[in-house]
Amino acid sequence: VLMHGMGDFADNPMGMLRMRHAIEKQAGAYVHSVALCSKETKLSGCPGEDQTNGFFMSMNAQVDQFARVVRADPKLAKGFHAVGLSQGNTVIRGYIHRYNDPPVRAFVSMHGVMMGVAGLPHCPLNVPGLELLCKAVDDLVSLGAYTSVVQGHLAQANYYRDPKRLPTYRDSAHFLPYINNEVKGKENKTFADNFKSLDKLVLVMASGDTMVQPKESEHFGYFQDGSMSDKVDMRSAPWYMQDWFGLRTLDEAKKIDFHETPGDHLRFTTQFMMDMVQRYFTGKALYV
Repeated sequence: VLMHGMGDFADNPMGMLRMRHAIEKQAGAYVHSVALCSKETKLSGCPGEDQTNGFFMSMNAQVDQFARVVRADPKLAKGFHAVGLSQGNTVIRGYIHRYNDPPVRAFVSMHGVMMGVAGLPHCPLNVPGLELLCKAVDDLVSLGAYTSVVQGHLAQANYYRDPKRLPTYRDSAHFLPYINNEVKGKENKTFADNFKSLDKLVLVMASGDTMVQPKESEHFGYFQDGSMSDKVDMRSAPWYMQDWFGLRTLDEAKKIDFHETPGDHLRFTTQFMMDMVQRYFTGKALYV
C-alpha cells in the first residue's frame, strides 16, 4: 500500500502513478495507492479532493479514510506492507496505532514526519495549481496552530510539536500526542501493542531536508524538550527510553533499520526506492 504526502494525490501521473507501476514491476506484487476522498463511501477516483485533503482533512479523518480504503480491498485482507511519502507516513503510523486490521507487516517510511515537526512544513509552491491552497494554509496558520479552528482544519497542525510549548501541544493538538501516548491519563496500550507487532520498520531520512524541522524526526529523533537547537537521537529520547508507544521494543527486537538519502525532502532516486522494495518486500510480500 502506498500513501502520498501533502500536495500530492494517488493518481498523479507525474509521481505516484509511476511509483506504483515501478513497485508493482519490481516486487511482482499488487499495489494499492490510497486516495483520500471527502465522502466516506467514495474510496478512489477523487484527484482534486485527494490533493486538497492532504492539507484540510484532519489527520484523524485521514487515518479513518485510509482504514476504510484498505479494509474495502479484499486483496489486502490478510495484511500488507506499506510505503509512505512524507506526511503519508503519519497517516500509516496512525492507522497502525489505531486500527492495524488488516495488519501492516513491513513499513517503509520515506522522509516521514515520525516525531512531528517543530515548524509547520512550507507549502510546496513549486507544484502547479497549489497557489490558492497555499494561501489558504497560510491564512489558517496565522490564527495559531493550537487553536481549535486550525486543529480541526489543517492536517499539518495536528503533528506540530513545539518543544517550547509541550503542555499546550499535549492539551490542544488533536492527533500526534495521542498516538505518542504522551497525554497523561490518555495512554492506550493497544496503540503500543499494534506498533510492536510490526515485522519491520524502515526509517529513511533526507540528509539535506529543509521541509521537516528537525530532519531527525524522520529517524524518531527530535529537539530536546524546551529547545529549538539542541537535539536528541531516538535511543536517548524519553519516548524511546520509556517505550511510550513500542519503539524501544521494536528496536530491541532488531526490527528497525535506518537509511539516509542525500539532498532535500523527497529527492530520493527511483533506484533507491527500488532497492528498498527489493530488500524489504521481494520474496516476502504478496501485497504492498
